[in-house]
Amino acid sequence: MSKKNLVAQGIASLEAETTQRASRVPRAADANRDPALPAQFQPAEVPTVAAPALMPPSFETSALEGMDEAKQVETLEAAYWDADRAEVRSFQLAKMRGSVLKGELLQLLLDRRAHEHRGLTVGDYAESLGVKRQYVYDLIGAANDIRVLAPLIEETSTPVVASQAAVLAPLYKADPEAAGLVLQAAKDTGKLSAASLTTAARDLGLLPPAETPAPQPAPPAPATAADAASRLAFADAYKVLAPKRIEQLVQENPAAVLDQAEAIEAEIIKVQRRVEAAKKAARKAIGTEA
Repeated sequence: MSKKNLVAQGIASLEAETTQRASRVPRAADANRDPALPAQFQPAEVPTVAAPALMPPSFETSALEGMDEAKQVETLEAAYWDADRAEVRSFQLAKMRGSVLKGELLQLLLDRRAHEHRGLTVGDYAESLGVKRQYVYDLIGAANDIRVLAPLIEETSTPVVASQAAVLAPLYKADPEAAGLVLQAAKDTGKLSAASLTTAARDLGLLPPAETPAPQPAPPAPATAADAASRLAFADAYKVLAPKRIEQLVQENPAAVLDQAEAIEAEIIKVQRRVEAAKKAARKAIGTEA
């Protein structure tokens, strides 16, 4: 290759590399505009879309300037709870949207008998989706409930999850305004949940009060020393008169112990008489036989 051709090839290579590098550099908004041409002949501008920010802005510590330490702590704690509520709301919003979309898709799949197309039962098809059969119907029901509540959700900017929607949806169908009062009352407790919604609805008379369990019979009162001795006196005198037990009973009520001991003694005498009578009758019978 001649020297002239070699130089030309090198220049072309440098120009190509320069063009490639320039294409990777962000261009100014008016980079393609030619000031010598009228506006109607200028190339159309392509709007640039900024990528959404993934990281939240840092807390501006400058807001604490001029505050004493106690006020700074109060301000930071308030900011913390604001962040906590924002986190919960973001989670509930994402979960609500996911529940609605998944529930609606599952309904469409069941309508088209997707399980039969796959040669499966509904239960096996649910397992192939990573859920239980009942959860399929739970999600479908949740999607329907949340759709019913859409106006209330939009009006109050309050996302709800499936368990909360299950409480609110029937109330909203019956009386949208009352359902709004229930939602606000539950939020006022500081913790929105199915339980707080149920409690609020009961307090407002929109749900029947919780069923109280049937009263259980009261356990028998602890037996006194005298009662214990009385019940056991004739059933098992030997145990009642155990030295350790007698020592305890004497400390509690010696007079009762004396009464019971005498009663046991009297009963023993009766038993002894009957024993003697039984032995006498038995000997007599044996002698007759002999």
